[in-house]
Amino acid sequence: VRDEYVDADKVDYDQLTQAALRGMLSSLDPHSQFLDSENYLDMRNDTEGEFGGLGITVGTENNRLTINMPIEGGPGFKAGLLPGDRILKIDGRMTDGLPLGDAIKRLRGKPGETVRLTIYRESSKEFKEIEVTREIIKIPTVRGVRILSGPGLDPHKIGYLRISQFGEKTVDEFDTALRKLQTAGARALILDLRNNYGGLLDSAVEVAGRFLPVGAEIVSTEGRPGSSKRQSFQARGRERLLDLPLAVLINGRSASGAEIVAGALKDLRRAILIGETTFGKGSVQTVQPLDLDPAKPIAVKMTTAKYYTPGRAVIHGVGIQPHIHAPISAADDEALFLKQASETLAPDRRQKVESLPDTQLDRAVAALIGLRTYAERHRAAGRIQTASGK
Repeated sequence: VRDEYVDADKVDYDQLTQAALRGMLSSLDPHSQFLDSENYLDMRNDTEGEFGGLGITVGTENNRLTINMPIEGGPGFKAGLLPGDRILKIDGRMTDGLPLGDAIKRLRGKPGETVRLTIYRESSKEFKEIEVTREIIKIPTVRGVRILSGPGLDPHKIGYLRISQFGEKTVDEFDTALRKLQTAGARALILDLRNNYGGLLDSAVEVAGRFLPVGAEIVSTEGRPGSSKRQSFQARGRERLLDLPLAVLINGRSASGAEIVAGALKDLRRAILIGETTFGKGSVQTVQPLDLDPAKPIAVKMTTAKYYTPGRAVIHGVGIQPHIHAPISAADDEALFLKQASETLAPDRRQKVESLPDTQLDRAVAALIGLRTYAERHRAAGRIQTASGK
């Protein structure tokens, strides 16, 4: 190729090598990829909680570039992008056959620059042209912390919080939220993991561990069949909420770290799961830096193992099923996304979406009230039995 290809300016050795690596890794699965210097630094910035871009996460679904989640309050969210939107063009260039890493590179850029997206929205069968201005994105990952209020709810003191993703700051934010709810007198908790696409494994393990005894296995990983490589992740010795009744909300966009938390709490009978079967992204990607040029760090991101729940159930391609199935329509799913992010909307839109029903949340509230009522009757029956000497 270097000797004979007609355009000599396209046969730079480094460019050819990186193109070969990019093609080889993308042929394995949608999550393995070659990370050039720009993408590698972007990935590190993502997990640290601040980066520049459109404020959306993207992936491939049926080999099509698809928006997994617009980050609440980010430029993509404010421009009207929704989960599930297919990106057909970026600045007029088709995305068919475009490797995921290259697509991400086109979406990223300097703050203040505008990018034009052509998207297809399955729920409404619409094609849309949407312009988004890049910004520096800051990501608070724990949101909506409150004691639920409403007719008949006040005596039950049900706390609510939502984790939008698992990042480096999630555990500290989560602990702060729990202390706030405990101070407010929470007697039960709803943990909302809907539309949580995952993130850092350690953060997910720490969150699950808050509700489990020390040493309980939360998740394990195993490599290819016949490999002796197995890792087990247990609950560590920090503060615990072992007696707090717990419900977890999940849906088809709960993935990776969210599935680890939901799977552990389900298998260990620590929570009741409500909603829809999760996405089924249960594979482990290892990032291996290639120390060739310190000024331009590059890396290989490759799937090396799969996750298993404490009950030895595989997550990948299967997902986690809820105890209580509470499916919703595509239109209600879009409304839910806006309702979850209502705090970032303009006042007129906020008032409109906050009045929308959330049937899955209602089912979780009913389940927790039922559990608490049963537990209180059981304790009362025990006191009566002890008092009577029987």
